[in-house]
Amino acid sequence: MDKHLMVDIETLGTHADASILSIGACTFSMAEGDGILDTFEVNLKHDCRAIDGDTVRWWLKQSKEAQEKLFDPTPVTMTKARGDFQKFVIDSKAQYIWANGAMFDINILRNLYNDHPPWRYGQEMCMRSIRVLGGAIGVDYGEWWRNASGVQHGALDDAIRQAKYVIAVFEQAQNGFEELYHGR
Repeated sequence: MDKHLMVDIETLGTHADASILSIGACTFSMAEGDGILDTFEVNLKHDCRAIDGDTVRWWLKQSKEAQEKLFDPTPVTMTKARGDFQKFVIDSKAQYIWANGAMFDINILRNLYNDHPPWRYGQEMCMRSIRVLGGAIGVDYGEWWRNASGVQHGALDDAIRQAKYVIAVFEQAQNGFEELYHGR
């Protein structure tokens, strides 16, 4: 079975050492039902990592639901969150680790693990390339995002939404290749 892991984080900054508020992740398969296999969600207590004023102001403009998601489930220490997420990643046995912008989510998580994350560099996949492909084959990311369920900027909801988008793009691409191959 192909197994992938999508991760999304919410932070108080944009640099590698940004304070992480929440980590959401899901495992998914391109071959099974709606594709979502398992989920992970953790909120972190303030961890003395970097905070950016512009990001704090951005959070103040987000929905009340998004802000409330940062406190439910109850935040835990960075050490506990890091250990729990590491266990989820290792237990998932995912072949690929996806993020919507590998230089953001994955970069910050790499920093959290002191450049020794629970995955290999070659497993990292960037969803931005999929967004370009999706647009080219008729699966518009902006429209997908507006019509998807869940709380925008809730880490787990975003991870699930992003995983479902990757699945949809792969399905559309596969259907297009089959039509070309079979001469339809």
